[in-house]
Amino acid sequence: MDFPSLHLAYAAGAAIATFIGAWIAFPLAQREERTSLPPQWRITTAVLAAAAGAPLGWVLTQSWALPAYLLLAIAGVLLAAIDVRHHLLPNRLVGPFLVCAVALLLLATLASGSWTSLFLGLAGGAGLFAIYLVLALIKPGGIGMGDVKLAAAIGLYAGYLGISVWAYVLLGAFLLNVLASIVLLLMRKISLRSETAFGPSMVAAAVLAPLLS
Repeated sequence: MDFPSLHLAYAAGAAIATFIGAWIAFPLAQREERTSLPPQWRITTAVLAAAAGAPLGWVLTQSWALPAYLLLAIAGVLLAAIDVRHHLLPNRLVGPFLVCAVALLLLATLASGSWTSLFLGLAGGAGLFAIYLVLALIKPGGIGMGDVKLAAAIGLYAGYLGISVWAYVLLGAFLLNVLASIVLLLMRKISLRSETAFGPSMVAAAVLAPLLS
């Protein structure tokens, strides 16, 4: 198989895998009323996960880390949807997501031998967690504790790809949040006093990170 065809095959496979994964994962949000999503959002989250999974498959073709980043697309989209709907990032989903992310990246490291990437990922997760925690303490009501916990997973994925990518994700999440707020204001969906969910911007920045690397 030639080089472009190989990338295309991985992209298609990743899109299919993330679509199915997001479809299967959707009921996890329905286990509690405070995180439940409208049933029609199931197809939307699956399509968004596939849209995120395809470029990840293209960029990470034949990379042992690809399964970990497909998990990011699946879990990230579901968490972003919950955050948009309820302004909540539940511990019962963020915690297992982080544990599974660490496990998959550890397996990727064992297969590839790239221990530096794993150490940078763990340091990136701890660093982003600390930064978001400080921001949450400085300005309560802006960054929530759910965002702080999600930052550990986002920092892990970003750090695994290198320090520069980690910095892009740190800044990119805030930039994307500002852009989203401006669009929503122009569309009159929110007011200047409204709070916008920060989780989607964090997830979007992390999904874009492999493209930057």
